[in-house]
Amino acid sequence: MGFLIVVLAPFFITLFWGIVFILHDQQSNKARFGLGIFMFFGALLYFCHALYYLGYHEVYQKIDFLYTFSSLSVFPMYYLYVKLLTCETQFRLQNIMHLIPAVLLSLTTLVLHLNANDAARQQYFNRVLINNDFLAVFEEGDAGRLALVFYLGRLVFAFQIFLYIIKGFRLAHNYNVRITNFYSNLKDRQLIWVKLLSVSFFITAMASLIFNVIGRGVFYLSKEYLVIPAGIFSVLMFVIGLQGNQQNYTIKEVESDEMEDETPVNHVLENREKLKARLLVLMEQEALFRKHDLRISVLCKKLNTNRTYISGIINDEFGESFNAFVNRYRVKHACDVMKNDTAGNYSLDYLAHEAGFGSASSFMRAFKQIEGITPGKYLRQYSENGQQS
Repeated sequence: MGFLIVVLAPFFITLFWGIVFILHDQQSNKARFGLGIFMFFGALLYFCHALYYLGYHEVYQKIDFLYTFSSLSVFPMYYLYVKLLTCETQFRLQNIMHLIPAVLLSLTTLVLHLNANDAARQQYFNRVLINNDFLAVFEEGDAGRLALVFYLGRLVFAFQIFLYIIKGFRLAHNYNVRITNFYSNLKDRQLIWVKLLSVSFFITAMASLIFNVIGRGVFYLSKEYLVIPAGIFSVLMFVIGLQGNQQNYTIKEVESDEMEDETPVNHVLENREKLKARLLVLMEQEALFRKHDLRISVLCKKLNTNRTYISGIINDEFGESFNAFVNRYRVKHACDVMKNDTAGNYSLDYLAHEAGFGSASSFMRAFKQIEGITPGKYLRQYSENGQQS
């Protein structure tokens, strides 16, 4: 009974998340729907694994092509999911090209199985799927060809790991740059967790790669060790599903905000230095940074310029994003408030609200990033220095 639970755990976890995300309203969050598709591919993969480890070898040989298809589809589907989070509001038909290797190799596997006799299929199963004998690719006939396609699939899988993880990280990074140059308060818009998600995927991928190099036969012959990969995959897939379920903000909302706030500029742009001076007036004299949901579009309207131009000034002249630029003023204001009340009568929520932050947590994070210490420690140090002087 315990062995059955170990073998089926990854399958049921991915199937559970797949059902949860597929049944979710895809119009409100297409990315979550995409994650559901990914989970179903994962469930298919782990179902094939379960048949293999439970000893249904004849059945497994009939669906070996499904194992090939699902194993070569999970990372492309992860990448398409991240695209729906970060840069695409709709699934594009051209994205199907990412599944071409999975389709071609799975169809080739299917044809070879259909043409092979029982002896060739059994030879392939024993030498490749049980004993992980790479030399089987040099055998003549269908058994050798099946082995060749199998190991070719493993090479493609290894290539996909690095390709799609790197591409996923880049998409998340570009998205975060985009929102930090538009919003002053990121709230739940920032995809810090996508990097955590990518790390989860990377750990999953590395584990898959290692276990593929070792060969499934090791765990089939020594079933007590199967708890290691099954446990790792179960935990990681559950974490991936949990992270995905908590993400409600996608590129769709960002583009909607950008379009809503976009205002046309009807005059020639001012001199860069003059525009920079007017920007500093807004921040230092008018304290515009205290506006809680300040967006760069608000500055554009007040300065009568476009977002690209003012963002370029902030990036080039101050060497930081719009979010970091505003937070610097907010943290300075919070420091001034604390200096005027060294008794520490103000709560973190009050300080955050006074400075323009959306929450105490974002205030704490920005304060520590800019000052290098927490607000409480800053206040203690200021009080001690004041008493000494």
